[in-house]
Amino acid sequence: MEEAKKQLESLNSKVDSTLASVISQLTQEGCDYMKSVVKRSTGELSDSISSTFDESTCTGRISVGSDYAIFVEYGTGIKGATSPHPNPAPGWVYDSNSHGTAGWWYFDEKAQKLRWTQGQPANAFVYKTAQYLKQRAKELTEKELRVIVNG
Repeated sequence: MEEAKKQLESLNSKVDSTLASVISQLTQEGCDYMKSVVKRSTGELSDSISSTFDESTCTGRISVGSDYAIFVEYGTGIKGATSPHPNPAPGWVYDSNSHGTAGWWYFDEKAQKLRWTQGQPANAFVYKTAQYLKQRAKELTEKELRVIVNG
């Protein structure tokens, strides 16, 4: 009985260690994947994507630091309305000012010039990353747990 207890404790330790490794790997893969699918213009949005893994809590986090990321994710204006996010946030409104096809003018601070737009379609880069990670987590976890079980 004592031997069985030791084997279970060893197995539990291996599972914990493996899951921590899987979560750490998924965090980095998710960050890389998100950077690869985000709409690229100036690179500012892609450059604001980062990841961290906290070993003490076995928690991975992918962060997006850009203040306009939400508009790229969900889309805006009539273009966003015609190509919406696959899972829109509650209360998200496209073309909230009813500009329609007329669009609107805005001042681009970085370029220091006036620009016109009808909005932008949803890029859904966070959503796409979540979908990718769901599938990848399943694959990676199954593979690593098979290694533990089969020795």
